[in-house]
Amino acid sequence: MKPAVICIVGAHNSGKTTFISKVISLLKKEGYKVTAVKHDPKGKARTDTEGKDSWKMYQAGADQVILASPEKITSYVRVEKDYSPEFIIENLVVGNPDIIILEGFKWFSGIDKYEVIRKEENRRLLLQDSSDLKGVITDYYEFNPSFDINNPSQFIEYLKREYLR
Repeated sequence: MKPAVICIVGAHNSGKTTFISKVISLLKKEGYKVTAVKHDPKGKARTDTEGKDSWKMYQAGADQVILASPEKITSYVRVEKDYSPEFIIENLVVGNPDIIILEGFKWFSGIDKYEVIRKEENRRLLLQDSSDLKGVITDYYEFNPSFDINNPSQFIEYLKREYLR
């Protein structure tokens, strides 16, 4: 069954977002799943910024908020659990990227990881005992391989050699 689709339009600052946020909130209280799509024809909107339209719609309870502009589409999805990187990659990544770079997910095993550690942090590696740790990005730490945090082109060359053949 296809979802119902409606469109709310009006002049700039006419109250569209306020109205839509109230509608989202009421529909959510009744148990409906709601996706809100905000058009940004000039591509100037900032996402995940308190007070902005996409933020207001998400705060109102939308399950997903999509911000669509001519050069990018940003999507926020409200989830009921912490999905694995594999699920995210298989179900949410669009197009055919040559590489997907995850940030975080240190708890998830089975993905090659490169830990960033700076001298001023004065700590041990978080992944010191993990077989997933494949390298360190650093300004001091001894590890094989290690990459100069101040020279990202060094890491890019490594990526091209090891992953982007």
